[in-house]
Amino acid sequence: MEKPKIISADDPADLLWERGVKILTCALYFLSSFILSGAGLFSVRIPLSIGLCAACTGIELLCAAAGGILGGALRLSAGEMLCAIVPVGAITGTVFIMERTNLRKNRRLILSVTVLALHFLCSVGVMLAELPNMADFMLIICTSLLCAASVTFYSGTVDCIRNRRSPYMLDNHSLVCIVASLCTLLLGSSELSLMGFRPARFFGCFVILTAAYLFSRSGGSIAGIAVGGCIAVSGTGVALSICYGICGLLSGIFSKQGQIVCALVFTLTSGIAALLDGTNEGLCVFAEAATAAFIFAVIPKTKLSRVRSNILNPKAQRIDFEFGSAGERLMEAAKAVGSVSECVANVSKGIEALSPASDVMVCMRVRERVCSQCRLKDTFCPEEGDFAAVLEKLAAGSEIGAEDFSADFNMKCPCVPRLADSFNRIYATRNAVNALQANSARNRALACGQFDWTAALLRELSEDLSKGAQILFGKEKCAARVLSEHGFTVIKTSCIQPLSGALRLSCTVEEIPPSTSLSQLTAALSKELEVMLNPPKIKILADGKELIFLRRELFKIRIGSAAASCGNQKLCGDYFECFQTDSKAYIILSDGMGTGGRAAIDSTMTVELFSRLIRAGVSLDSALSITNSALSVKSDDESLSTLDVAEIDLFDGNTVIYKAGAAPSFYTNSGRIRTIEISSTPLGILSKVKFNKYSLKLHGGDALVMVSDGILGCGNSWIKDDIKAFGKKDASGFSQDIVDSARRRCGERFDDMTVITAVAEEI
Repeated sequence: MEKPKIISADDPADLLWERGVKILTCALYFLSSFILSGAGLFSVRIPLSIGLCAACTGIELLCAAAGGILGGALRLSAGEMLCAIVPVGAITGTVFIMERTNLRKNRRLILSVTVLALHFLCSVGVMLAELPNMADFMLIICTSLLCAASVTFYSGTVDCIRNRRSPYMLDNHSLVCIVASLCTLLLGSSELSLMGFRPARFFGCFVILTAAYLFSRSGGSIAGIAVGGCIAVSGTGVALSICYGICGLLSGIFSKQGQIVCALVFTLTSGIAALLDGTNEGLCVFAEAATAAFIFAVIPKTKLSRVRSNILNPKAQRIDFEFGSAGERLMEAAKAVGSVSECVANVSKGIEALSPASDVMVCMRVRERVCSQCRLKDTFCPEEGDFAAVLEKLAAGSEIGAEDFSADFNMKCPCVPRLADSFNRIYATRNAVNALQANSARNRALACGQFDWTAALLRELSEDLSKGAQILFGKEKCAARVLSEHGFTVIKTSCIQPLSGALRLSCTVEEIPPSTSLSQLTAALSKELEVMLNPPKIKILADGKELIFLRRELFKIRIGSAAASCGNQKLCGDYFECFQTDSKAYIILSDGMGTGGRAAIDSTMTVELFSRLIRAGVSLDSALSITNSALSVKSDDESLSTLDVAEIDLFDGNTVIYKAGAAPSFYTNSGRIRTIEISSTPLGILSKVKFNKYSLKLHGGDALVMVSDGILGCGNSWIKDDIKAFGKKDASGFSQDIVDSARRRCGERFDDMTVITAVAEEI
């Protein structure tokens, strides 16, 4: 397992960034507490800064307390100031005591009760000092309860800020806390006015527009009602406040038409409300709405669209967490299998260092076996030159006899027949040992290759699990609403977007209404979900019926092919296959070594095995390694084949060409003919092989032409002219024309030929 890297915490840039974030956070708490110190509700001051202080800790608590005390001193009367400043100081001390004693259990409940008691006691004390009455007492109880309740939603908001939670992964409780906190800030800042222009109302308009665009009609309506209610209770006329809810609803309805239309609808609706009101305040409301709409309209569309996509299509944390441990285990398994491959490779290097028996070793063993027992060993010993001729004959594959030695050697050596027999035996043994070592080295290389692709496959599975598919909760809700509007009784909906980019919407309903048009339903769902869907496949279930909608491809691939075998044999050495998955189209072409039946077996095995692996979800690189290993161990004879693969994305036309020893390919791009010629190694030669890749983008009407090397036996310049004249011909007829033209150019002795033409058509 890799050792964890030690990251230095003394980077000046990181320290500066952290300090800047800390300063901005403290300023946010100070300003928020200052605004909340005198929040107005029906002409009553409620010091909600007490609840904010109860939700903070550490330096944030000090900043919030300072803002609350300063705001109370500057904005409130003597009695109101007493009810704001004293509880703030007391709750600050209470929080510090709880922090020192490490009291965590029921913290929010204890602080809420403390806030309730502090505000109630101070308010009752101020009331008794003046003229007490029952109405004021009931008002004190209500405001004290509101201050106590504020601890809960301020604590939730502070937790989100402290933990820096992504806005796309907030749960319902966190969202409610944040919305409630923003509404109280509007209450606190609503009295600020510049010639009738109120920043709080302007901010509220911007919030309504943003919510309408991001969450459609429901988000706009909820935001408008919430903002309108806050503004109404803080002093603006009730009739004008109601218009915020209507503005949010209409903006949400027209949000599908774009950002500018949403802003125009909001402005026009607020303008109509201002004309009906007929007062100066109505004109101010219209001016605030128009200003907010203008700022909203000039925000870059890409940024809002990205936020909208992330909010409507969030990843499910639960799924990532459940599969995280499995992904980690797969990654550890991949490392372990990879280490086995490294171990085998190191052992192979050590064995290869022990060199096989050479000619010198053969001569030494012959001398040891024959010459060491000869009576002339001390007076006569043959030189290396005496054995050179017999070694050359042995190397040629022939056995030697006494006559293969020179006449002079035969006269001197009395053991020539025995010497020849010993040479034959030892040399044959040496060849057998060398062949065995070579075969062992080949098997070790194949084993290393199998361990390598197994480790790569485990690594890919780990990465897929870590990324995971997306569960589109927002689209599930939209689909359920559309189905309900069309008269369906919805049991459940499920919308999943896998890594491939395809989309699967499954809707379980009790029954399909008799008057339902599935084409109209598909069109309505496509418009609401902002993705083109195919008509549904209907599956009968025990508790109802399941409608399965799949994302519609933007491109359709029209494929035509033609082939001719060498010498008009029954079997062609080329083989190809075309198929589609949920999001991509594949064209796989292989050319076996040679011609006839054996080449056909190699190419067929290559394409069939490779395509099955791709259909099973294995990546192309891993599938190539597995196919290469299978070809290597298929038989003792050499098995070679090329592999030419085109992977076409049916949603955007992005295409990747993968080649392993394959012939050049051709494609059209805006009327121009381009050649894809990449040098690469065929399968079955080396223990490790890899694709060379070329990326391109097909548009409507573009064509991709893949050929085997027999087509290019007479060059490739002529094929470009034929492709340029392709036009709107049938793909199969065009492929046959290319084959016929190649046969005429190559004459009677032509190789196996195959042409595949793929034409992209926009749907």
